[in-house]
Amino acid sequence: MKESRVQDILVSLSALQYRRMDLHEFCAAVVSVHQLEALDRWEQHARSAYEYFEKEVNRAIVIDELASELGLSPSVPLHVILQDWIRYTDGKLSFLGFVKLLHGMSSRSLSKMR
Repeated sequence: MKESRVQDILVSLSALQYRRMDLHEFCAAVVSVHQLEALDRWEQHARSAYEYFEKEVNRAIVIDELASELGLSPSVPLHVILQDWIRYTDGKLSFLGFVKLLHGMSSRSLSKMR
């Protein structure tokens, strides 16, 4: 994937600046992280995407909502597993959580938690 394609994707998201993007829309819009990681400036692109996502128009995420999106069972101790995904100060997704969400969780780790 060309680096210019990443910029095109970020520019196309600018249409969302006047409304909120929900978690389902965001997950559907994510391009293959593994392709992006092959780029020299992956970290910079990830930070730019996170900063865009982090703007005030994005609401705090509820751990239960995140767990549901990941398909985790209600019996899983969510606060233990997802503790580094959410910032305690404001309840928003941390950069680490953002990157992990982009990657998704491996089927192996998900099957261990179910």
